[in-house]
Amino acid sequence: MMMEKKLKRVELTLVEPMYSTYHIQGPGTAILASNPSIRNWYLNEVFILMCTKKFLSGYTTPEIDIFNSNYNHNPHLDKRWFMTRFLNGYVHKVIRNLVDAGYCVYFNGVDDYYVEGKSWFKEKHFRHDGAICGYDQNDKSYCIYAYDKNWIYQKFWTPQKAFERGRKAVVKEGVYGIICGIKPAEEQLEFSPSTVLTKIGEYLSNRMPVNAKNKEDAVYGITVHDYIATYVEKLFDGSIPYERMDRRVFRLIWEHKKAMLERLCLLESALSLDNEISKGYEAVVKEADTMRMLYASHHMKRRDSVLPIIAKKLRIVKEKEEALLTELLQKTKGDHNS
Repeated sequence: MMMEKKLKRVELTLVEPMYSTYHIQGPGTAILASNPSIRNWYLNEVFILMCTKKFLSGYTTPEIDIFNSNYNHNPHLDKRWFMTRFLNGYVHKVIRNLVDAGYCVYFNGVDDYYVEGKSWFKEKHFRHDGAICGYDQNDKSYCIYAYDKNWIYQKFWTPQKAFERGRKAVVKEGVYGIICGIKPAEEQLEFSPSTVLTKIGEYLSNRMPVNAKNKEDAVYGITVHDYIATYVEKLFDGSIPYERMDRRVFRLIWEHKKAMLERLCLLESALSLDNEISKGYEAVVKEADTMRMLYASHHMKRRDSVLPIIAKKLRIVKEKEEALLTELLQKTKGDHNS
């Protein structure tokens, strides 16, 4: 009797990401198992909220984001870019070679409709992105890291042919995607209290970051909360239709608060402060989670009555955060200049 040949199976280790509202964010911190010190770059540098004002005049999303939170902004990740248009039939070979070398593979330009297990599978044609963090040649499958059919951001396995169908469907529209292998650099990064304190000052002052693209409609810093509260009120009055609500808004705000709490705890430890600020900030994180759940429940089953509650909570969260961070800067006056 012939023995069945066992083919290659590889699955990379991922960790809980800091930011994962968008697929282009998630891999940046999820791949840091081999060098967790790079998380310090995000803690030091990446927490300035931003949004646009276009929703005030007809657009249906505030395009909320965290400045420089996408994986491609991180200078401490090794990135290998490939345009699939020029891989001449070797897309899957290149993907496997990258995974074999320890790279998680970010992709875009793939139609979710064809990718089994993905968020819009057999529901909607949607040109989307995600990441591949493993493959199994025994059943010709990929381990995808993305929002799954239940809208949970996690690993799941899908047939390689399903991924290829989604890719080719977009090519037929004349659009070609990219793949980018990403993995941590080997350098060790330190947490920098002085950098964090400076950035907190910038966040509270609503200044446009120095290297930001100069968009006239862009808003940066803590004032973003006011704009998002207005966005929620426009959902309530119907000027932005329920069917067009951006489901991602309050997940990003919640992730922003979780990361800020982590940052504050490290700051207090590094500067030998008491934990009064971080303890107070725990309530901000809790309220952000409450808003996230209320907003998600409204998305699942329309309940307009929760929208004024969310808007009010968000304004209170802004006031609480501003008071705590201002108090922190007063307590550490001079430390961010050292």
